[in-house]
Amino acid sequence: MVLAQQAIDIILKRPLNDTLEHCRRKLGDLHDTKPRQEDVASILGALVVSPVAFSLISPDGNGSIAARLLSIAQLVRGGGTGADLDHFRPLVRHVAANSPDIDIWSAVFDLITTLSPSTPPPSNIGPTFNGTPVKSSSSRLADSETRETIERELFYEIKDCTFRNVGRFCDKFFNPKNWCKEQRAMLEAVMAEHDGKKWMGFPTIPDEQPVWAWLRSLEELALADTPHKLYTTKTAHQFKEGNGQMDIFFQTPATKASDKFEHKDVLVVGEQKKSYDSSRFKADLLQLTRYIRDIFYDQPTRRFVHAFTLCASMMELWVFDRSGAYSSGPFDIHDKPDMFARALVGYATMDNEAMGLDLFIERETDAESKEHRHVTLDDANDNATRIRLVQAMVRQKAVVCRGTTCFRTGSNHVAKFSWASDKRKLEVEQLKLAEKRGVKGVARVVAHRQITTIAELREGLDFQERHKFRSEEASFEDPPSVAKSTNRSSNKRKSSSDHNSDASGSKRRRSNSQKKLVQKLSNGLSIGKVKPSLYSRSEDLWENRVYSCLVISPAGRVISDFKSVRELLESMRDAIRAHQSLYKTGNILHRDISSNNIIITEPDTADGFRGMLIDLDLAKVRDSSPSGARHQTGTMQFMAVEVLRTADHTYRHDLESFFYVLLWMCARQSWSNEFASKENRPKESLLRRWEIGSFKYIAAAKEGDMTVNGLERIMGEFPDALDVVKPLCLKIRKVLFPLDNEERISFGTPAGDPDQLYAPIIATYDEAIRNL
Repeated sequence: MVLAQQAIDIILKRPLNDTLEHCRRKLGDLHDTKPRQEDVASILGALVVSPVAFSLISPDGNGSIAARLLSIAQLVRGGGTGADLDHFRPLVRHVAANSPDIDIWSAVFDLITTLSPSTPPPSNIGPTFNGTPVKSSSSRLADSETRETIERELFYEIKDCTFRNVGRFCDKFFNPKNWCKEQRAMLEAVMAEHDGKKWMGFPTIPDEQPVWAWLRSLEELALADTPHKLYTTKTAHQFKEGNGQMDIFFQTPATKASDKFEHKDVLVVGEQKKSYDSSRFKADLLQLTRYIRDIFYDQPTRRFVHAFTLCASMMELWVFDRSGAYSSGPFDIHDKPDMFARALVGYATMDNEAMGLDLFIERETDAESKEHRHVTLDDANDNATRIRLVQAMVRQKAVVCRGTTCFRTGSNHVAKFSWASDKRKLEVEQLKLAEKRGVKGVARVVAHRQITTIAELREGLDFQERHKFRSEEASFEDPPSVAKSTNRSSNKRKSSSDHNSDASGSKRRRSNSQKKLVQKLSNGLSIGKVKPSLYSRSEDLWENRVYSCLVISPAGRVISDFKSVRELLESMRDAIRAHQSLYKTGNILHRDISSNNIIITEPDTADGFRGMLIDLDLAKVRDSSPSGARHQTGTMQFMAVEVLRTADHTYRHDLESFFYVLLWMCARQSWSNEFASKENRPKESLLRRWEIGSFKYIAAAKEGDMTVNGLERIMGEFPDALDVVKPLCLKIRKVLFPLDNEERISFGTPAGDPDQLYAPIIATYDEAIRNL
């Protein structure tokens, strides 16, 4: 295939260099022999993760070359009939001959054109989508929730992505070979306090205060000139945020004296106990995870957080990132003094990269000591553009999640940082596809850049089996109900039986990110084989996430910031119109309708729309296959009843979610938007049942609330100023939840033209707006 000049320019700008060298060495002289399956998979795996693959657009204009190559690679490993190895002969020959990049990518384009199936005709019946992604569980909980409630949700969040005894942990994060001479001198000074059998000065009775005093003495002796210092909270409420009273933590000393600590300054967090009890592992880990949740919230663009537990003389070193938690495994600091000393020196002297701090946002301080932040991204023409970040708008309070963080930019756009699964099509591709197909009411791409991946951050580590919690308080099919604990003592007994599992028969991740992808493919994780559901586990040991920054236009306010009834209704109506365009014109289903993904916009900057849809991270192209991404419990108050019961996702379920957003805005959010005196606010909302509990529990609560009587009880919580919305709610209920022949509510998606639902719902909004 003759490549377009734009593609050639991209290829020349981002050469492959030695990306294929390891493949070339294995190939040797092929002549006319048929390519081997493993060689083809190795080449495709290397090309998929090359930077240029994410920049090149597929020959049919549907996504990037990287996405198409990944699908083909999965087909190869699955042995699909559409992946005859003869098709790969030209590409393999070019790799073996060390041909120029232009020839190699030309062969890739030919390959994609040959193997791409014909585009299926559009269907008038709403297709289904196996697997509804759900956001992380703890993000929906407010700080006012009890510690028990938050930790139960955090447990469900991390229980399938926690690893202990990770190989080469200390070599990666605390390797003296990579240290300067000053750090090695500090290490020698710390080790001098160990007499060969035990640490001198370590208290005989390891109560928390004596151990803390011993740590401070080590710091004063050997770490006096380090940039990061040890701190402890001796009394409650020493954190400005009012929660998260960490036992021990490292931070850079504050330039201004203050009696309050802040989570935004914490670098490393520790949990200290006076005794070691292996039965308390889960409780201690959850307490640590709760602190990490607060740190990620106040440092939303942080890549990972170091942590540790010190129980008497037993220590365990941890790292938390957006794909879970992993550790060195427990060790006795007397028996392994070098590990303890390396960790202590490492925490006190780490640079920003090793500490997991944000490296992408450029920070500058002007003459008036005001900090300015910029990012450098690639615009639509693949040219570098510098964008100023003005104000933080959105951040996510969870650990294992996409970590979505949004800023308003100086050009009145929105910059969004997120960690998306590498198994899903990137949001930038979905948005470009929507724009290409003429979708209206959906955000447009201004600039984008991929920053890093979890695979890159975990490079060099050896992961084996996930840690197995013997007494999980919820099965994978039904996450824990956290409404109210009825047997706390029983829960405590259950938590005492945690244990580490053996690593026999475990899969191992290779230390190279390209090899990780090839390993994934070789394990047979093909799109055709995997059928994830709302509750399915991923076959990968952990989820590889892609961290990127996406700037979109126009900027707007989230729907929860509505200032009037008219603004609420017009924004909701136009967001539904946008969904209609996305689905019917763009052939894309959103699947993540929530209060965070509907924005209020100015019509003159948004194609006449007063409300628009954003966040296509979890969107799916109609008739496409499941992604195979890990699905985690999460924000469920806006999810459709049947989706909570594992039904495949259709456009009607998104319309049901729009209705739940409207009810939530009226019954819950309006009380915070000064539509009524807070003195009249219901003490406990019925909608509480939509956000706390198991999938089954929430689905049952919503089903009851969608009867006429149930909905009237919900509307009874509206402020008087929103009484005008009640007729609208009753009419939408009638459209979405008709009665069947047995006079039972129907939750199914009707066959035929989707406008049979879109049209009456939009019309009811129009009528309500006219009547204001």
